[in-house]
Amino acid sequence: MQSPQLTPELLSSLYKRALRTGKYWKLRPEERAVLKLSARILSRIKSQTLKEILLKIIEKISPKLAKKIKAIEIGFEILKKRVEQALMLGYTKAKEWLKDIDYAFYLGISYLNTPPVYR
Repeated sequence: MQSPQLTPELLSSLYKRALRTGKYWKLRPEERAVLKLSARILSRIKSQTLKEILLKIIEKISPKLAKKIKAIEIGFEILKKRVEQALMLGYTKAKEWLKDIDYAFYLGISYLNTPPVYR
């Protein structure tokens, strides 16, 4: 299963975008330090706390990208439940669904666009 990864390439491109658009200077000093250091030093993010902090920073720099990452995460959670149900019903090809990021993105966007009453 492919989950959305915050890669160093993504973080460095966000850092450059923040500098280019001037949003870097609107961040708090702690947020600037986290973004700059994580873009330069980290190769993979394992900590859930750091991931949440970076997602908040990404939300300030590029809300569109933050929504996309959030949709993929939610989509994979929904997809995991659907695959479990399909396997219980005997559909053995359901494991291939976990490789499809586009389907996970579709499920996540559908969930985010659904009114809270129907969730």
